[in-house]
Amino acid sequence: MKKKILALALGAISLSMLVHGSLAYFTAEDTAHNVITSGGVDIEIVEWTLDNGILVPFPKDEPMRVMPGVTASKIVTVENKEEEAYIRARFAVTVKNAAGEVMELDEATRTSIIQIATNDDYWLEDETDGNWFYYKDAVGTGIATEPLLREVVFSAVNMTNEYQGCTVEIDVDAQAVQVANNGTDVLEAAGWPIEE
Repeated sequence: MKKKILALALGAISLSMLVHGSLAYFTAEDTAHNVITSGGVDIEIVEWTLDNGILVPFPKDEPMRVMPGVTASKIVTVENKEEEAYIRARFAVTVKNAAGEVMELDEATRTSIIQIATNDDYWLEDETDGNWFYYKDAVGTGIATEPLLREVVFSAVNMTNEYQGCTVEIDVDAQAVQVANNGTDVLEAAGWPIEE
């Protein structure tokens, strides 16, 4: 009887080993391939001028002729081409004499002869951050900002004879960062391009 019980026990153990061993062949393995797509940030500076009351593209690479008492139309916007973005912009003014040489003017002198009308209703100036103007709202895809610049006024009083034949170049630089997961407003946003 003991031999039968032992034989049955050995048979049960063998059978359980066979079942366990065969269970190993019924497993499966899979690999998931996840693709994550990120949005892009792309902007374009768009410049306009009023010509007899009609808005036309500003002539590219054409300096403004300086004349005392003249107001020149220069309307600058920034168009967002990609995902919703925060935008900032700044401008630099270069005055060249009649010979085409750059006139080294300090800020006080430059602002006494050339006043640039900016749009404070939509743009916030941060003088502590390289004179950047920050657009107050996030800008959606395919949308342009309200103008940063509207016009340039040449002083009738402060422009003396030394400015005869001068030209003025206004270069605009703009940057954008994503809105998604990037603070609650433009001033809190991070990731602005590093100055070189």
